Amino acid sequence: MTASLVSIAHTTSRIIDAQRAQFAADAAALNCVLIDSTSAQQTAQQIATQNHGELLELDSLRGWCAVVVKSHAVARRAVAVSSSGFDLPTLQR
Repeated sequence: MTASLVSIAHTTSRIIDAQRAQFAADAAALNCVLIDSTSAQQTAQQIATQNHGELLELDSLRGWCAVVVKSHAVARRAVAVSSSGFDLPTLQR
């Protein structure tokens, strides 16, 4: 019984970490596409930290940004794309 409860708690913790990491990666990638590249790294780090995560990677080109955020042992990646400066950026899955 105790082993089952520990397993459920561990699984729940990993699910929460995965959600936090994905949310932070999504938000940082969208933000990166919307702002200039000089402040994207700092802003992405702030977003990751606010979501109990750590920014592992940020790659950015004009209109494209990929971000990897890790929360505890779970890392998630998000890619945002904007085809022109006038449309809303979208996440690629």
